[in-house]
Amino acid sequence: MSKPSRHPKADAFRRPDRGVERILRAARGLFVRDGGALFSARGVAKEAGVSLGAVQHFFRTKDELLAATMENVLADFRREYDRLEQDLPFSAEGRLLGAIDILVEDVWRQDSRRFFFGLFALSAHNAFAQQLVDDVYEHHRRRLATYLGAARPHLSEQQCLDLALQIGAMIDGLMIYTGPGSKAIKPRRRLATMVKSTVLCLIDDPRLSDNTGSN
Repeated sequence: MSKPSRHPKADAFRRPDRGVERILRAARGLFVRDGGALFSARGVAKEAGVSLGAVQHFFRTKDELLAATMENVLADFRREYDRLEQDLPFSAEGRLLGAIDILVEDVWRQDSRRFFFGLFALSAHNAFAQQLVDDVYEHHRRRLATYLGAARPHLSEQQCLDLALQIGAMIDGLMIYTGPGSKAIKPRRRLATMVKSTVLCLIDDPRLSDNTGSN
């Protein structure tokens, strides 16, 4: 789901510097706990137990810090996708369903739910956050479309992109139903089964066999 950031400091967390990692762990925790409205370099510095200057040494602006925090979150997805491709090297459909498992499991993680809800809320009135969401989700859509195309080679590129949009929206929408104490989906494992069944129905729709009207 991740995308190399266009912002100069956003990849700073990859440096072998414990100070940077400490700052980004604090930034992520602060964003999860308090949301985007209270997110600031000063708040992150306090959370990390470092000076404001230490934060600004790596991230000169709040936007750079937010972009790097987003990348830090998405690094978890990269690791999961890498593991998936090592475990299922020969099955295109298996990889697709494995990717769905990764995404569905994530909607149950309360820190992930809070992070993304906070990001969506911030993007409603912050142009940089909106651009960040647009960039990340376009990359996520294309990655999912790649899995779809490998699993069903007869589908056109546009069909794969359209299906990826539908599937991504469906999975993200499920975050509404997976809050603490939610009784909408029981037992928990039923959700992944339900989503994978829906995905297979979508990609095996016989109407998709005709590519002529898809572009």
